[in-house]
Amino acid sequence: MLATRYKPALNRLIEPLARIVAASGVPPNAITLAAPLLTLLACWWLVRTRAILPFCGLSLLVVGLDWLDGAVARVSGRVTKFGAYLDALADRYVELFVALAVASVTGYWALSLLVLGGSLLVSYTKARAALEVPVSNTEWPDLMERAERNLPYLAGLAASVLVPWRPLGRDLFWWTLLLLAVLIHLTVLQRVLRARRFILERGRG
Repeated sequence: MLATRYKPALNRLIEPLARIVAASGVPPNAITLAAPLLTLLACWWLVRTRAILPFCGLSLLVVGLDWLDGAVARVSGRVTKFGAYLDALADRYVELFVALAVASVTGYWALSLLVLGGSLLVSYTKARAALEVPVSNTEWPDLMERAERNLPYLAGLAASVLVPWRPLGRDLFWWTLLLLAVLIHLTVLQRVLRARRFILERGRG
């Protein structure tokens, strides 16, 4: 929802950097592929060192790359359908790598897998609906899109180190995962209901 609502403003903010990168000749797809590769290295380093705060900083850098590749494609006139497809695939790998690495460090496997599964289903429900009826990305301003998932996730992970408060004996990241799990699966339900409406309204239901 935040990404959908503030996307034009974010695009304007990142456009100067995108023009510099585009002028250097770096292809947008290379930036797209850099995100999962950088994430994989960061996750490997996290598992070895258990250094959570630097990992959160690196993950924010990956979030920036996720915005930059599309901006570079737009300013260089290199927007393609395959580029959008590759970007979505790279995003899923980033989520997978982060969830597994963080779960291995924190031990919160059940909640992490619940959050990861819900995140993948949020993407799948829209992609599957698009196979049935024409849909637009702007028609899915849902509760927990990728930005709404990533930023609280990283904030909660950092808070587990910075804030000693442990309600009911659980650190703040555990509570963050629990809240995200609930909200993400509510978003899945929200998308299923919207997909049902689109399919019925557009003549294939």
